[in-house]
Amino acid sequence: MMQAPPEQQDSPRPHWDRRFPGRFQWELDAFAEAEIAPSIDPKALASGRLDLSFEWPIGDKRIPLRAIYPDSYPRLRPHVYLTDPNFFPKRHYSPLDGNLCLLGRDTRQWSSSWSVPELLRNQLQAALENGPHEDPQGEPAEVWWNQCSRPDSYCLIDSDWSLLGVKAPGRMKLAYSVRLGHKSGEFVFCAVVKYVLDADGKQVAAWSGSMPAALQGDAVKEIEVTWNRSEGELLPKPSLQDQNIGLDELLNCRTNPSALFELPNSRRGQLHAFLYPTETQFRKQGESWLFVLEAGRRSAFYPNKKAPEPPDAFIIRTLRAGHQDLISRAPATSGLSTKSIALFGTGALGAPLTIELARSGVGELKLLDADVVEPGNTIRWPIGSSAWGRTKTQALADFIALEYPATMVSYVNHALGTFVPQTEFGDFAALDETIAAVDLVIDGTASFGTTSLIQDQARSRSRPLIALYASPSVAGGVVALFMPNKGCPVCLEWAWEDERSGISPPPGMFAEAEMIQPTGCAERTFSGTFFDLQELSLQAMRVVAGFFAGGVPQSSSVVYTLAFEDQDGYACRRGAKTACRLIPNAHVTSKRLAFGPNTVVAENRGGSTVSA
Repeated sequence: MMQAPPEQQDSPRPHWDRRFPGRFQWELDAFAEAEIAPSIDPKALASGRLDLSFEWPIGDKRIPLRAIYPDSYPRLRPHVYLTDPNFFPKRHYSPLDGNLCLLGRDTRQWSSSWSVPELLRNQLQAALENGPHEDPQGEPAEVWWNQCSRPDSYCLIDSDWSLLGVKAPGRMKLAYSVRLGHKSGEFVFCAVVKYVLDADGKQVAAWSGSMPAALQGDAVKEIEVTWNRSEGELLPKPSLQDQNIGLDELLNCRTNPSALFELPNSRRGQLHAFLYPTETQFRKQGESWLFVLEAGRRSAFYPNKKAPEPPDAFIIRTLRAGHQDLISRAPATSGLSTKSIALFGTGALGAPLTIELARSGVGELKLLDADVVEPGNTIRWPIGSSAWGRTKTQALADFIALEYPATMVSYVNHALGTFVPQTEFGDFAALDETIAAVDLVIDGTASFGTTSLIQDQARSRSRPLIALYASPSVAGGVVALFMPNKGCPVCLEWAWEDERSGISPPPGMFAEAEMIQPTGCAERTFSGTFFDLQELSLQAMRVVAGFFAGGVPQSSSVVYTLAFEDQDGYACRRGAKTACRLIPNAHVTSKRLAFGPNTVVAENRGGSTVSA
């Protein structure tokens, strides 16, 4: 170690001092003013990084600290570490390396005008003494354990379980899969706790969620292991002093070791589970699990053998994946898991909406379309080359089964307006199968005739309809919620003609669209981008969530008009909402028949049963 470096311009200095010349010396001057002489790591400085070690006085104590300045300093904060575990506080630090939480995670809490001495004067004592002014953020111990976990491996639990009061130790059954990593060649272990038994063999918790992609298929196996409970919080020990972060001591205290199971490369595994109390939210005590997997040759688990090689111990990341865990970041979607939705048209509008509905946890999706994914579709379709040559409905269903398995997807491959003699499967059989027993119908076909047909069927079943489509030039679009007997697509056409309605069509609604025929394609299609069209899909998702949350008045239909270009043709994003109190459906037929030309204009918006 050495003291402050010479001030020559060509001497080693941090990378950030080249962007902010003089900042390095300014930082050292701040230490000098505080009467602190930090030691500088010369190897780190030679590589352009500043690493300081020093003692900071608090009362009659001198606290051993280490400050490391990132390359992004002073835009982003330096890291300050306690280097002696004897000074570790109860909160606001990482038990792995003593990294102190002097500021909250919000980068605005750090000022680039501060030096490390000023940061310490302002924050150190409060952090060490658990001062009253802190970010309202809990410190779950699993965060630290997970930082040490085996890459790509995990075990799923449910935060709704409450097991600290049950009789321990007990047993638990897990479904698991093991594979070799594509790049590392090391094993990847994925599991879910299916149920937990107490010491008397009584089931005290069970998994009710869906299975992720890694735990689907014939490769999934089951094991039963022992779990133990700790009365105190389990924290890893500082890795600077103990490379095993305290696992040896923990494993030596376990009871009834679990049975061995097969791992790749002729290795055996033994899984251990520990339940312990921890802070799960700010000032709220809860519980967490620690899963440790020992892996080695078979002889490693039999200490009586001659000179056995001890097994390696790995942390398996604890992940929370219960129903409440999955919706906790978006409570507005909490009611969607019990809802069933029919969606017609899985093109550039319907497909991203389908995925958003599954992402938001809709319980059931029923799709209808007959189109096939072609490579050219990829530019405005949410799934890439893995879907080429497949029907859009099945490609979406398989994607959702892997990524959002809580949503059940069924589909009908049928083009409305056609008839297949071989199956005698007509339009109304397809409509009945798709719309039966759903809570909401969505039309993404962008075809006026098809929209009218679907609206008739939805209304006859007293189901609301959401229709979404872009203007022919894709300069704007509409998302409309039609309540049964409270308006319809033809009512909207009339409202556009009536200036008193206050409802304006989107930009380009009645403009001639430039159609293109891609090479090898049997029909023309519109020209437009996914990032514009997706705005309509996202707005439709907002309408769905608001409808089921009660945020949309159900006494009238609602029309949302979106514009993607301003009057000068420049890209923009804006939308308007209008309550659509339109004429009753009883008067629609005569109005529509008397206004044939407007109907013809409306038919020009799309063309086919499905969106391209």
